Amino acid sequence: MKRIRLEELPMITSPRGPKIRKVFSTDDIAVANVVLGPGEVLPSHKTPVDVLFYVHSGSGYVNIGDDSIEASSGDFVPSPKNIPHGLKAAEKDSFSVLVIKTPNPDTLK
Repeated sequence: MKRIRLEELPMITSPRGPKIRKVFSTDDIAVANVVLGPGEVLPSHKTPVDVLFYVHSGSGYVNIGDDSIEASSGDFVPSPKNIPHGLKAAEKDSFSVLVIKTPNPDTLK
């Protein structure tokens, strides 16, 4: 059995700009923690797999296609594959979001 503590994982800067932690990865699933400071943005992009956003802490917006939904700690927001999606932290709050992708897009052939 393994326990993962987000706060103990190394933080890196993603190619899209925000800070991320790689949480867990198998052929079936990839989990990352995106951490945005107040007003910061993860630009809209597409992935070839389904994505589930879980707001770990803070508040902000999850953008999917042309829609935007305000989300805060404890909220889940699903995003279908091949639909552009992105994140934006509220102007006065940080935004920590677990991004769950299934299957793991890094293992697609």
